[in-house]
Amino acid sequence: MQDSKRSILAWACYDWANSAFATTVMAGFFPVFFSAYWAVGASSEQGTFYLGVANSLGSLIVALLAPFLGAIADWGSYKKRLLAFFALLGSVMTASLYVLQMGNWPMAVLFYSLAVVGFSGANTFYDALLPFVASEKKVDYVSSLGYSLGYIGGGLLFLVNVLMYLNPSWFGFSSQESAIKACFVIVGIWWTAFTLPLLFLVKEEKPLEPMGVRQAVKKGLGITINTVRSFRQLKTIALFLAAYWLYIDGVDTIIRMAVNYGTSLNFPSESLIIALLITQFVAFPSALLYSAFGNRIGVKKALQVAIGAYTTHVL
Repeated sequence: MQDSKRSILAWACYDWANSAFATTVMAGFFPVFFSAYWAVGASSEQGTFYLGVANSLGSLIVALLAPFLGAIADWGSYKKRLLAFFALLGSVMTASLYVLQMGNWPMAVLFYSLAVVGFSGANTFYDALLPFVASEKKVDYVSSLGYSLGYIGGGLLFLVNVLMYLNPSWFGFSSQESAIKACFVIVGIWWTAFTLPLLFLVKEEKPLEPMGVRQAVKKGLGITINTVRSFRQLKTIALFLAAYWLYIDGVDTIIRMAVNYGTSLNFPSESLIIALLITQFVAFPSALLYSAFGNRIGVKKALQVAIGAYTTHVL
């Protein structure tokens, strides 16, 4: 099954599916709509705090679940089923934002946090399926393919959503508020629909010693505890995990809070949304080109170059 074109495309298609949430909801419309609609009447500082709570709550839940999810992914044969569960949780919670009324920021925080849990939880099992789809030689290429398809897929839907936001009357909506709420429903449907190819076309190979959920969690947690206890001897792993946590948490914070930060600095929300839209289509070929660059100079060096450029730009 490894390196099958059909399974590779089906696997990469999930990035096309969930990037709609990352782009339209997480990075784009939720921060804008949260401040202007659900947290209406609050100061910009309060709105930013509430949004930070929503993002932190989702991340905390995922962090607490991670050892259990990782154990099931490693020792059980439930990757596709749990991916389907978390993807459905995320898509349903995203679509459910439609029903929330103005000022109801506590429920908006709850629904969004659960959607983030669905997004991150499904990604755990999505990543765990990659070795069953691609051989070691093709892992970087297939991963980059999924990443690039995520940009183009999320960007295409985001383009439609931006048009709905800027010109609601074109789509039969009476206001920008009703158009944005409809966008949340569309993202939920998109996410679910493009998850199906992976569920039907990617084969999940069973482990040599298949275990039930309880057994898998028990064994996985035991290994996790032993690994943590061995960190003094496994300095390279400990350093990698610390560096990855600092790196990815910074990237996620920028993605999730950038638009909110821009609006708090009085940048027009329309301009921020359009800038984000342009980013999606620039990032599509860039992901593929940077994959080739990484193959040429080495993945570690390519990552160092990217972090250096990122840090220099921010400073």
